[in-house]
Amino acid sequence: MHGTLEQLRERNPGMWLLIQVDGSEAEEGTVLAAHEDPEAVDEELERRFRLKTSRRGPLYMTYSIPEGQDLPAVAL
Repeated sequence: MHGTLEQLRERNPGMWLLIQVDGSEAEEGTVLAAHEDPEAVDEELERRFRLKTSRRGPLYMTYSIPEGQDLPAVAL
């Protein structure tokens, strides 16, 4: 799924996201992984570095906070 970083977070509430950003200063990218468990997204991040697929663009890991909720303690 491709879109702005804000759109991607809005489409995946309560999920950890691994996004490949279109460029170093870009506000758009593609979701590579979305999961409720941060370890699942971390494993995908590690896998991409092992395969050297991160050369196509910078990777960005973020959490999408559902409306009315706080950032989970694991993210602090």
